[in-house]
Amino acid sequence: MWVNDFTSRGEIKKSRNLNLSFANNQLTEVLSNEYTVGLGYRFTQMDLIIKTKKSQQAYSNDLNLRADFSLRKNKTILRKLDDNDNQITQGQSAISIKTTADYMLSDRFQMRVFFDKIINNPFTSLSFPTSNTNFGVSFRFTLAN
Repeated sequence: MWVNDFTSRGEIKKSRNLNLSFANNQLTEVLSNEYTVGLGYRFTQMDLIIKTKKSQQAYSNDLNLRADFSLRKNKTILRKLDDNDNQITQGQSAISIKTTADYMLSDRFQMRVFFDKIINNPFTSLSFPTSNTNFGVSFRFTLAN
């Protein structure tokens, strides 16, 4: 948390797995790299009025905004040791954007508005590029303190 209610985060994830098969003299290598950058801001004592047909309710709590941007690459490489031949058998490049807005309606009841978008581009011609988008509102009720 910064001094002026800003938050930031950065994350790097890397992995590498190797599988050696003596039956067919092949080495299977699975590589994964992911980079994430996130920003957030907290508005203190944000006023919110919720109206229904019969009444209206006023709230004054903190509003937390957060946005994460992520870039991930996964590759599976099949290496034939006899022929010195390398071939990408599967993998993809994925870009994701995730945003949320959290607001506490009471000490046990939370409202969240979210938007997520993931764009996948495969490295092989066996798959198609895809894009998934999720958005909505969720409510969380906490039973324990």
